Amino acid sequence: AEAILTAVSGTIRRWVKTVYGAAPLVAAVFAMNYLVWAFQEGVYYDPVILYRSFAASYRLIAFLASFSIFFLTTTPEELGMTLTKLRIPYMYSFAFISAIRFTPILAEELQSIMDAQRSRGLELDKGGPIARIRRYVPILVPLIVNVLRRSYDLAEAMEVKCFGASKRRTFLKELKMNPRDYLIAAASTLCLAASIYARFFLRLSLF
Repeated sequence: AEAILTAVSGTIRRWVKTVYGAAPLVAAVFAMNYLVWAFQEGVYYDPVILYRSFAASYRLIAFLASFSIFFLTTTPEELGMTLTKLRIPYMYSFAFISAIRFTPILAEELQSIMDAQRSRGLELDKGGPIARIRRYVPILVPLIVNVLRRSYDLAEAMEVKCFGASKRRTFLKELKMNPRDYLIAAASTLCLAASIYARFFLRLSLF
């Protein structure tokens, strides 16, 4: 179903790259699950343990693939409009969308600060756990300052533009459902209903 959605949306290449980038995490989850269950059962190889580990990895892949499709096909503006259409107060949806927008920006700033501190001789990968935590103080302080500065700038911009002055929020672009959207929604609902019926009524479960 996820492959069909990516083919329809035209983002299959970026979706494959995103899922492929999570391969080390999936492999780590598989290895950890296998080692934990093997230690509990006291055996080194068991098809049941192998199946359980594969099932845990498959669930993680399904979770990551679903969210990657969502964020590859939906912009923050569209998500905000959707939340508003669902009668969620715009104040809350705006806060949620702002957090999503600032996450990659903060990640870039964190990497820039780490590179700058390394160029000054700060060694982050040496010493014990306590020593490493202490070395991150010169990184966290400027990062927190940047976060507060960006928050203050955003608050000033919102105040200048009279954010919240109008109770009814309007948008330049309106979201409208087309026949393809209804078809995908109906197919997804049928797949979900079939999965629930097979799992709870027929007692069928592959993973």
